[in-house]
Amino acid sequence: MTQQVENQNEFWAEVSAIAVCPVAIAAGVAKGAYDASTDNGPFVDGFSGAAAPIIRAARGFGEEHGTTITKGVVTGAAGTLGARIMREGLKRVVG
Repeated sequence: MTQQVENQNEFWAEVSAIAVCPVAIAAGVAKGAYDASTDNGPFVDGFSGAAAPIIRAARGFGEEHGTTITKGVVTGAAGTLGARIMREGLKRVVG
């Protein structure tokens, strides 16, 4: 059971990291460009300094809350399926 929970949390850590990548990249480009244009350091250092903490925090969130995220996704899917079944059933009864 522990191995399965660890795998789920690792999965959600990766999903969380991927989800924030556009924000991390934008922040990294902005910081890297600013640093390079103001002689505050090389672009890559500014980029890494801004993007890495965002991605690291997202991975940590996914690892910490992976079980809760899984439960939410499964519960939401079950609720959606149940609502659809009820709606189709009511159509047959009423119509």
